[in-house]
Amino acid sequence: MHLRSILLSVSSALALCTLAQSNCSEFWKTAPRASDPRFTVNGQSKSASVQVGVPTELNIIIYKGQDYRISFVYDEKIIGDHVVARILEKVRGPVKRLDGAGEENKGTSQKPQFEDVVKVIWNNEAHDMADAVEFTATSTKRIAIEVTAPGTPENPKDIKRGRSQPDIGCLGILIEHMPTPTIGF
Repeated sequence: MHLRSILLSVSSALALCTLAQSNCSEFWKTAPRASDPRFTVNGQSKSASVQVGVPTELNIIIYKGQDYRISFVYDEKIIGDHVVARILEKVRGPVKRLDGAGEENKGTSQKPQFEDVVKVIWNNEAHDMADAVEFTATSTKRIAIEVTAPGTPENPKDIKRGRSQPDIGCLGILIEHMPTPTIGF
């Protein structure tokens, strides 16, 4: 009988975890849509369970001649009242080699080495922690949407009682696009 209750407990816990995962998988659909009806949902929209304080990235491709709207929706009880979001472009570039005096070593015949250089295109910390951004793609490129959940402040009563806050919550990224409208002559 004891084994049966253990198995029942384990299966209940697994069912709850599965339910939480499945709830997160569609979480992006709860994000507010663009007010402009020309925007359509992009198939690269995603949701995930994220851990508080750990940055997570969604890599997408944007196409020249398209306007994009990227918005974030999240479980405020766990993640907090905002997320820190950045749009990054990773460009492959040559590594500058320095000689012993700290000067660039240009006269070597060694094979050049390359590394990814990260360029921040947009950061919501510079835009009052905005939960959405709209932009026009001037070229086709791969970008990364990096999101970090700060979490909610610890409740002093919970700390005294030995309870800790859950640190994994749902995050959804809704991506919408439309052809860039022609303006002017």
